[in-house]
Order: sequence, then structure tokens, then C-alpha cells
Amino acid sequence: MSHPKILVADDDSTIRRFIVTLLADRGYEIHEAVDGEQAFKVAESVKPDLMLLDLIMPYRDGFDVLYDLKHDPATSEIPIIIMSVKDREEEIVKGLNMGAEDYVVKPFNSLELVARVRKILERENRRAG
Repeated sequence: MSHPKILVADDDSTIRRFIVTLLADRGYEIHEAVDGEQAFKVAESVKPDLMLLDLIMPYRDGFDVLYDLKHDPATSEIPIIIMSVKDREEEIVKGLNMGAEDYVVKPFNSLELVARVRKILERENRRAG
């Protein structure tokens, strides 16, 4: 996996740009989505190696996007990290039970986010053989 593709779906342009810059500087190929509907469409077309998904977005929230991606055979294997200001235990458990690989509460530590991204991509790379 030379340049893993990462989809960053967040309606907050400041946060999205920060994450895009953070990950692009580390050599990842970054794709962006500004709302839930676009997140689903880009995920279907790009088939990213990893997706960072905000929960609170216009048109479709992150839980809706996560549900549809995990129930579509074409996208069900995409690892997803939820990023959200929602920090209640039931929301975190819901996201993980719906198939998210990880859940990061905003504001997050940038180095911690990079480490989580790297860890999931390395695991997926080993699994792919």
C-alpha cells in the first residue's frame, strides 16, 4: 500500500482542511466530502482504504452513512473512524457496534489521530496479505 486513500468527511471546513493537511503531509492520498450525502457517494466511487467520518453533517448524518456503507457489499470492508463532538458512551458504543473501527472525540490530538490511522491501515495491509 504505497499511497493509501483516505476519505475525510466533515462539514466543518476548518477541521477538514486541518485533517487533510495533516494526512497529506504524511503521504496519504486524500479525498474530501462536505456532507453526508457526498460522503456516501465519494466512498462508493473512490473505495478509500480508510474513512474519517463526522457524525453531525447536513443531508445525512454520520450514523446513516455508516449504516449504508456497512450494508453495501461494495463498501462494507472500508474501515471507518468516527470523529465527533458527541462524547456520550451510548453514542460511542453505537458507532462501534454499527461497524466503525474506532471513535475519536473532538477536539482530538493530531498525533493520536495519525497513530490511529496508521495502525488501522497497517492492520488492513497485513490482512490483505
